[in-house]
Amino acid sequence: MSAKPVVLFYVQHLLGIGHVFRATRVARALAAVGAKVHLVWGGTRMPSMDFSGLEVTFLPPVRSIGESFSGLVHPDGSPFGEQEMATRRDQLLALFENLRPEMVITEAFPFGRRQMRFELVPLMQAARYAPWKPVTVASIRDIMQEGRAQNRVEESLQYFDEWYDWLLVHGDPQLITIEETLQGARQLLSRVKYTGLVTPDTPDLGVPPSISADVVVSAGGGAVGHALTAAAIGANAHCKKLPANWLLIVGPERAEADFIALKDAAGSGMRVERFVPDMARVLAGAKVSVSRAGYNTVGDLLRAKCRSVLVPFIGGRETEQLRRAEILSKHGLALMLQDEGLSPQRLGQAVDAACDLPPLGSSIDLSTDGAKTSAKLLMEMLQGRPAS
Repeated sequence: MSAKPVVLFYVQHLLGIGHVFRATRVARALAAVGAKVHLVWGGTRMPSMDFSGLEVTFLPPVRSIGESFSGLVHPDGSPFGEQEMATRRDQLLALFENLRPEMVITEAFPFGRRQMRFELVPLMQAARYAPWKPVTVASIRDIMQEGRAQNRVEESLQYFDEWYDWLLVHGDPQLITIEETLQGARQLLSRVKYTGLVTPDTPDLGVPPSISADVVVSAGGGAVGHALTAAAIGANAHCKKLPANWLLIVGPERAEADFIALKDAAGSGMRVERFVPDMARVLAGAKVSVSRAGYNTVGDLLRAKCRSVLVPFIGGRETEQLRRAEILSKHGLALMLQDEGLSPQRLGQAVDAACDLPPLGSSIDLSTDGAKTSAKLLMEMLQGRPAS
């Protein structure tokens, strides 16, 4: 291994964006321990994203057609054609040949991002048969999409078996093991390494947050969340314990017209913002959070130890957020609502009830830094030693 190993880290967001925060945290931690990390970014650009310490290549951006993931489009909604796919594929392969990385990491693939096979299959084939033999790693969250069609499960397992050395699971097996939601995972366990939860650092409570709020409603960073934001408008009027000082965060990818309409509809006692840069610190100062149940969002809540109402996203075939919300609700750590039947009255009442919950994260061990542990494991893989 060279003094500063080169790592190619592929990240693509299609709908939600929580996973890109996890991936970039891992990438920055890996760079901090001595790797030269080259991040390949395939989604829309996010001005707020912290790329410090990383080299970044932006591919022509694509996103999914809605919640069904039925196809790829440009950010403006126009079709993303075969010639454009070929351009991205060739750019990615040229980067691989130019960098000659000692490690290739793909976020989600081959157990997700199936829509990107047109470029990821050639990339992983190139990595597996490259004469310098790079280490290959799949990086996935702790809870995967359940109920996948058997042919797709077999395809993912075949891809992993042929092209990958390791499976990095960003979770805590004391909460949930990967074989509980990833079909076929039992046959891969000898190559599975758990990192713990990748969460932001514990916020410095000596630094005041950019915005102070008693109740923070966040719809997630992706393009979905309309039901939650619609229910939030006026919900404070139905909340007896915390009727004022609400903050609604709609996310950076919400259409501008929607954002303006929500600001106009919000009454007294509610502030509407598109994004806050110090989310964990804002949550640490809040009394209750209302949010989706994505990996990154729950990580923020755990670090902030904020009482929570979770409204999991279950559009299309998605089950991951529902499973996560059910786990926390079962342990009495959060209240769970669903989009169906969600209303300002129900949301306001749920915030009242959440005031009596224990702070989320108060009974969960977060002493393991998932990003730093990921970096340690990855460096050990690069050195050819068994990652412990």
